[in-house]
Amino acid sequence: MLEIRAPRIFAHAGGLPPRFASGDPRKRGFAEDALRIDLRGCEFVYPPAVLWCAVYAALVRHSGSACELLVPENPGVASYLKAVGLFSTLAQTGVEIDERGIGVADESQIVLPLSIFTSAPEVENLVDETIECLHESGFSAGFGSIASNTFGELGINAVQHAESPVDAYGMVQFYNNPQHGKQFSCVVADGGIGIRESLSKNPAIDPPSYDWTAIERALDENVSGTGSPSRGMGLFGIADITRKFPNRGLIIHSGIGMLMLGADGPYPAQRTSVRFPGTLAAARISAQGA
Repeated sequence: MLEIRAPRIFAHAGGLPPRFASGDPRKRGFAEDALRIDLRGCEFVYPPAVLWCAVYAALVRHSGSACELLVPENPGVASYLKAVGLFSTLAQTGVEIDERGIGVADESQIVLPLSIFTSAPEVENLVDETIECLHESGFSAGFGSIASNTFGELGINAVQHAESPVDAYGMVQFYNNPQHGKQFSCVVADGGIGIRESLSKNPAIDPPSYDWTAIERALDENVSGTGSPSRGMGLFGIADITRKFPNRGLIIHSGIGMLMLGADGPYPAQRTSVRFPGTLAAARISAQGA
């Protein structure tokens, strides 16, 4: 059995132990007959980490292997993961979870719980849900449009380019970050072919050699895996706004490439020790004054 033990502060897949978390359940050579994701020691789990759990476990189950998730011993963290829908979502794929005695945390900060989708119409429905929730929470229509459009662009990218054998996953969450103030996190992930292979299907550009250079290329204007000059504006726009405005951030993790972008300086994509089997994109949006 392969056991992956998450760190105490589980922000994203890049923080996992490389020795155990670098396997690729999409590949036929994934020889593990069972996987255990151990969250028992987690004191905080961020949305990108929630989506890694969902995608990785779903791919393991799709490969035919058994999968178990050990819930956090911290009752607040366990209640949050239950409220956001991680346990119920994984249970639907056959992941073994013992959630006895775990209550449901305050759901007021969860704008869009963990949701699955496979088509553009489903993404549009989730965008509408996000707008409605933000409106009911008293946020301005302009800010609701920014947050929902960001989620929508990331979601459309996943369904149109991923070619994933499992569902795409997404969520939107509000939280008051001690460092950055009031924030929204819009996160989408899939278990598909990844950015490098997707861009390699575009005959108009040179195929990227590495996952990290593919991420950088995907953020260029009018670049996408479709080869259409009218596509590729959305991800470019998200990255461009992130660079220009304070208290914003963007994480893209695909294969063994990861980019972490903020307004306080350029951060080129890097090679990572832990592979994300597919693509994750997480946009952090400031809600100050919204």
